[in-house]
Amino acid sequence: MDHPDAATHLIILDGVPILEALERCDARFATEWWHWFFFAQPDKPEQAIMANPEAWYGGSADQMGAEAFADYKAAILDARVIHGMIEDYRAGLSLDHLHDADDRKAGRRVQCPTMVLWSMRDDLERLYGDVLGVWRPWTTSLQGKGIACGHHMAEEAPQVLAAEILAFLRPF
Repeated sequence: MDHPDAATHLIILDGVPILEALERCDARFATEWWHWFFFAQPDKPEQAIMANPEAWYGGSADQMGAEAFADYKAAILDARVIHGMIEDYRAGLSLDHLHDADDRKAGRRVQCPTMVLWSMRDDLERLYGDVLGVWRPWTTSLQGKGIACGHHMAEEAPQVLAAEILAFLRPF
C-alpha cells in the first residue's frame, strides 16, 4: 500500500492483516496463540526458544524432506534468525497494527493483484473462517485457496506452492 508503483504482485502465505487478527482476538485465540503476546516481550522469547529450538518449532524430515529440513533446522538454530522472526511479531503488536488502522481509515488498499495461500492443516480457516473474505476489504484484485499441508507450506508442499505462485505470476 505504501508504494503501489513498486509492487506488481503480492503473494501472502498463511496470514491475515495483523489488525484483523487483533480485532478478532478472543479467548480461544489468546489461549492457542499466546506466543504472539509472549513474543512481544523483550529478550525473554529468544532466551526461551534458544534453550531448545527444535522442541519449540517442531518439524521433521518426514514432513519436509531431508534437504528442506536441514535448511530449516540450520535456521532455527541460528540466534540471529530467531531474533529476526521475533522482531516481526514485536512489530505486529507495536507498530504494524497502527499502520493497518491508518490505512483502513484512509481507505487505502493493496493495488496490485494479490494471491493468498494458506495451509489446510493449520488453523487459519478455523480462526478466521473465510480467509479470502478477511482479505477482500484490503485489496483491489484477490484470489487464493488453501493448500493441503501443515504450517510449513514451503517445506511440506513445495511443488504445489511453486505451481500456484508460477501460475499467478505467469501473465507477468
